[in-house]
Amino acid sequence: MLLLDTPRALTFDDIVSGSGLYQDRSEASRKAFERDKASLRSMGVEIATETSEGDRGATRYTIDPDEYFLPDLDLSDEERLALQLGAAMVQLDTSWDDEALQKIGTGAGPVAGAVIAEVPSLDSLPPLHEAMRRRSHAHFGYHGRSRQVVALGLFYREGNWYLAAHEVAPQGDEAPGEDASGPTKIFRVDRIEGAVSVGEPHGVDVGADFDAANAMPSDPLLIGGESEVHARVLVDQMIAPRVERQRGGVVERRADGSVVVEVAVRNHDAFRSWVLGLRDHAVVLEPPALVEDIVAWLRATAEAS
Repeated sequence: MLLLDTPRALTFDDIVSGSGLYQDRSEASRKAFERDKASLRSMGVEIATETSEGDRGATRYTIDPDEYFLPDLDLSDEERLALQLGAAMVQLDTSWDDEALQKIGTGAGPVAGAVIAEVPSLDSLPPLHEAMRRRSHAHFGYHGRSRQVVALGLFYREGNWYLAAHEVAPQGDEAPGEDASGPTKIFRVDRIEGAVSVGEPHGVDVGADFDAANAMPSDPLLIGGESEVHARVLVDQMIAPRVERQRGGVVERRADGSVVVEVAVRNHDAFRSWVLGLRDHAVVLEPPALVEDIVAWLRATAEAS
């Protein structure tokens, strides 16, 4: 990697002569060279290639520092301290955070501070970050089918990581620079099936209308990749005023003081948690699929206990 960090791209012959990594120009050395290139690329090191007539068609290799090495962030002392404090108080269950602090030169390590949150790390997070950085398509399985998306942002909400993305039609990659704007979908990262693969740098325009601050719904019931359904829940007179005040959506008022509220749902787990939190003061009326989901969950819980 250090050898290829050079203004002048190097041929395989240059690398053999100048590195001492390979014994000769034999087929065995060539295969070892290809394995080393694949290893670097698998770690996110982008190796650029070029050819010219002067090299009699030989391929030259280099690493563009702007594509790999982190530039100076020009942090003030106050910003550096805030970053250290944040890393001390919100920790990943991995060494990424400490390594990141070392990379950006914040000192020997995080400052002392009470840990207020431990955030899970997932194998899918690094390639999704890479897809955002390179403005490339990310490919993964989700809910039983293959997805190709333009990754827009990663968010941590209610104990889970979520990806906001535009889903791309499966026919093939869009042309570089083509606008991929469209409805933003939310995918729960721990439910991604298999490994995430990252396509070639695309330069896809994510659209000027994307607002990272508001990409994630504030309502947990709307955070998720499922299609939106509308549930009707009967709430008794004891907690009807509180539910109406908090959620609204009253579509029916009954003589005994109970109300029927209509709730938009994308996240079935969050909906189930909300309903069960109301205990025996609420009954899900429809749709049947949500009723069956809650009943099945309760039965499984009862059998397990």
